[in-house]
Amino acid sequence: MKISINKWVIIGILLFVISIGFYFVFYKALENEKTTLTESIETNRQMLLRYQLSYKKSLEEWEKFKDSLQRFSEIQQKLPTKEDLPSLLAFIESIAKNSKLSINSFKPLPPEVKQTTTQEQQGKQVQQEQKPAYEERSYSLDLQGSYGGFLLFLSKLKTAPRLILMKDLKIDPVDVTAKELKFSFVLSTFITK
Repeated sequence: MKISINKWVIIGILLFVISIGFYFVFYKALENEKTTLTESIETNRQMLLRYQLSYKKSLEEWEKFKDSLQRFSEIQQKLPTKEDLPSLLAFIESIAKNSKLSINSFKPLPPEVKQTTTQEQQGKQVQQEQKPAYEERSYSLDLQGSYGGFLLFLSKLKTAPRLILMKDLKIDPVDVTAKELKFSFVLSTFITK
């Protein structure tokens, strides 16, 4: 019986040594590999989240850029690149006719030149033109008709396909009965350079 107990003790010790060897040879290496892979997965997940956030920001910036481009296109349509007096005159004539107003005169005014002064190093003053991205063109317009017709004209002018400003409005009666009025004003449009 003593021998059988020793056998079991030796077998137990041998199994214990094999278990310890297995732990250090295989299990520890696999545990280290598992830890390395887990860290790599976490790093990749963090990188993916950063890419997603970056993509989301880039997408938002792209949408803003597209909106800005669309707004620029709309403004570009309202600011033609060349002076188009015939189409402007045709547009004004058609809305005046639809508003039951008659055009007495339509005259282009000379462009205003804006100048600023700058001082050179020697103390001399030199006139230099300031060049904005657009140019203002003004036209003197005289209409004749009823006040209601003029209000209708203004509402249609507001829907013009291009940017048109009205300045220096004068309203005078045509005769003593004041059934018809004379409307004198300056229309300004803008063209891009």
